[in-house]
Amino acid sequence: MDAKKKQQKLSLGILLIIIAATLSSLGQLAWKFGADGSGSYAVILYVIGFIAAGAGMFFMMAGFRFGEVSILQPMMSLGFALSIVLGAVFLNESITWYKLLGTGFIVAGSILLGIEGNEGAA
Repeated sequence: MDAKKKQQKLSLGILLIIIAATLSSLGQLAWKFGADGSGSYAVILYVIGFIAAGAGMFFMMAGFRFGEVSILQPMMSLGFALSIVLGAVFLNESITWYKLLGTGFIVAGSILLGIEGNEGAA
């Protein structure tokens, strides 16, 4: 396989992992809303959360077909960064300097893994 095809496959894998991390974070947000609710409303949110998280797992499994697990799996941590944003927007959680610093490390690490993967594909 030529380098360009390998790089395209990795890019697709990264995209699928980002979708997986996003769905996982949205599922967890639904679970949080469900935990704070009651009755059938809470059950519906739990089900929505399971569907979103389950779909995220399928995207993750599909993403693994297109790259090395040592590059792609750590990129799932982008979901942690997204959870901080979702918590602030939907739950009025504070974004502290420690959270910003930690999120910065997560994003920087994911960028470095993407660069590593692309250099290996070249």
